[in-house]
Amino acid sequence: MTDANTLLQGFYQAAAQKNLPAAATAVQQLTQHHRQLPDSWLAASVFAEYSGQFAKALQAADIALSLNAKAPALQLRRLHCLQRCGHTALALTLAQQLCQAPLPDADFLSELALQCSQLQQFDQAATLYQQALALQPDNATLYYNYATMLRFSGQLAKAEQMLDQAIALQPDDTDAWHLRSNLRKQQPGQHHCDELKRMLQQEDLSPKQRVQLHYALAKELEDLQQYPQSFAQLKAGATLRRQHINYNLHDDLAVMQLVQQQFSADFFRQPRPQGYNNSEAVFIVSMPRAGSTLAERMLGCDAAVQLAGELNNFASQLTTLAQQQAGRKLDKAALVQQASQLDYAALGRAYIDSTRPLTGSKPHFVDKLPLNFLYVGLIHLALPQAKIIHVQRNPIDHCYAIYKHLFADAYPFSYQLDELAQYYQAYQALMAHWQQVLPGVVHTVQYEELISQPEQQSKALFAHCGLNWTERCLEFHRHNTQASTTGSASQVRQPLYTSSVARWRCYQNELAGLISAFPDAV
Repeated sequence: MTDANTLLQGFYQAAAQKNLPAAATAVQQLTQHHRQLPDSWLAASVFAEYSGQFAKALQAADIALSLNAKAPALQLRRLHCLQRCGHTALALTLAQQLCQAPLPDADFLSELALQCSQLQQFDQAATLYQQALALQPDNATLYYNYATMLRFSGQLAKAEQMLDQAIALQPDDTDAWHLRSNLRKQQPGQHHCDELKRMLQQEDLSPKQRVQLHYALAKELEDLQQYPQSFAQLKAGATLRRQHINYNLHDDLAVMQLVQQQFSADFFRQPRPQGYNNSEAVFIVSMPRAGSTLAERMLGCDAAVQLAGELNNFASQLTTLAQQQAGRKLDKAALVQQASQLDYAALGRAYIDSTRPLTGSKPHFVDKLPLNFLYVGLIHLALPQAKIIHVQRNPIDHCYAIYKHLFADAYPFSYQLDELAQYYQAYQALMAHWQQVLPGVVHTVQYEELISQPEQQSKALFAHCGLNWTERCLEFHRHNTQASTTGSASQVRQPLYTSSVARWRCYQNELAGLISAFPDAV
């Protein structure tokens, strides 16, 4: 019989190499021959998660804890598994318990901080990272993670100080360079352009590092009004990023066409049971970088409104219910087809339940995931009392704003201008379709008008949501202290500004393709 240490070492090596058969064999031997060893069940939990079996991962973590109830690593493992299983209430309770008596161990504090941030407990996560830094003041990753939490809560100057520390300790941490460039508008005497150019001259950069540096330099050069130089850096970064993405634009375009065909005016005229009777949700839909965070922050000035962030819950619950009903995994086209045959009240209830307990403490919450524009018809069927807001913007400005933003892993169409234009046109067609088949359901906010006529436009927004308008929303940056995790987390700490309106005019030659794609926007 192989000893446990050898099996454990073999398991983690196989897992790191993504050799699932070898990992499975090691786990089977560990749980058969070393059943009383907590680490055997910890390995089983890790393997179950790799296999997408989250309930089994939690079960194995519980067995490990039954053998060693006080082991911090096992408690953290259970916390992680609870989140993967969607048991948010239990996860919050366990996280609070662990935070009450945290260990004087930087790794434990850092992992607990990560779990807290995933539970939207950002202030608690910041405190834990701060405690970890007291134990490991030379840990660059901790400075970066701490800065991220500070940015969410609007402590931008302190976040920049932490990123300065991270870069000083680990100069090749291009995540830190990129985040630092986006914290504020760079000034002629206070920027990092020369250092970024020197970094880009290094030959041993990975593609990801090079992309992040190009985007950071493009942003700082734009702040300094060096527009041709800025666009050259942006294009270099976007082109390199697109080369490393496996993406077929036409698959997405076909799905949007299929949605319009499936959810036609005739479909909505057919009698069917009512959706779930719940009026809490306010959905703000758009393409990213539309200015939707501005509308969200204004609504968040009402004490009755909670900002839940960008939730993937609706798409997730839709997919789960559709696949359960079909009895198989569905591709995008099959999912659209199956979505027309759902129990919509069950979908609405599943969505609301899935947001708990991060929502429910106030009468309303805002879900600001841009791509929910794909599901407007389904949202209305599932939650007929939910409010749906569509934030739109001058399409050339909007496409440029998308193009210049480096997304973590979403929006693969955004790194090539011709693909971006085609996707955007399909989005416009789908939103026009929803307006046609569901008249009066979607309230449209024009970003430029919200900027130029904030009182008039915000009053209409509040009225559509059934909320009492408050003049506090005109100074949302002062009155709304709720955390923001979006790409606009830095901008929402500023008062209303017009500098993003008609920004495309600084790049008329570079954006000629977009201008020709949207002639009515000029």
